[in-house]
Amino acid sequence: MADAIMEELNKLDRDTLMGQLALDLPWISGEMGYKIGIIAERSGLDYDRLKLIVAGNRKMKWSEYLSILFVLWEDEKGREFVEKRGYFPDALKNAMAINRNDHGQMNENI
Repeated sequence: MADAIMEELNKLDRDTLMGQLALDLPWISGEMGYKIGIIAERSGLDYDRLKLIVAGNRKMKWSEYLSILFVLWEDEKGREFVEKRGYFPDALKNAMAINRNDHGQMNENI
């Protein structure tokens, strides 16, 4: 099952997802009442780098995409936007759920 999920994840057009999010980010951050600096801070990105990405002068990395995605996902308006635009596709959701609850007994003495 995990192999099929990972295969589906590998088929994602990451470049398109990242490029479109970079274009949409100023609008959605405004709708959320955030400035780009808040998105940068909450996602752990350098503000100047994020400004360059939004301006189209830098390419977004997949790790940056995920960081921004999770910041947006935590906001009601952001989540609606992410769902509507398809920025958190099922393939990614499924990949993130692999073995999520499949761990050994937790030992508080570790």
